[in-house]
Amino acid sequence: MEIYFRAIISLFINLKNKIFFQGRYKANLLQSFGPRFRVHMSGKDSKIEIGKKTVTRAGMQLRVEGGTLKIGNQCFFNTNMNITCVDEVTIGDYCQFANNIVIVDHDHDYKQGINPGLVSSPIHIGNNVWVGANAVILRGVTIGDNSVIAAGSVVRKDVPANTVLYQKREDNYKSFQ
Repeated sequence: MEIYFRAIISLFINLKNKIFFQGRYKANLLQSFGPRFRVHMSGKDSKIEIGKKTVTRAGMQLRVEGGTLKIGNQCFFNTNMNITCVDEVTIGDYCQFANNIVIVDHDHDYKQGINPGLVSSPIHIGNNVWVGANAVILRGVTIGDNSVIAAGSVVRKDVPANTVLYQKREDNYKSFQ
């Protein structure tokens, strides 16, 4: 029964987004979007495309401010996924994302003073990519097909296809009295 209820809610979410964003939001009507799935778009050039059979769990946030976000077919997004796009974010087919992942295609240009502008570069994530929990993917990155990003990684450089990215960390302890 719950699966039918979720399907009906997802249908209404998609219809609302298609009507509200007037052609700038494209998604198959029959998707499985979890609770608190949110789309924020500003700027007439903002576009979102979501492929077929994409599944999200609770708390997915898509924010597009003048950019283009494209998500491929049969992708899975676990809880608390956040994508912020001012330039371009492309995610291939069959990708899987664990919980608490952040993808951001821009930085604030702190050198400009109190009201900084933005510096942006496209992010491209290939097909069949797995991203572990609490990972951060930063601007200008290309992740090749069939790659795995380990939990807690900060991706700031390109990742070749068929590669596992993990970052070594040390635990350092200092006693205090």
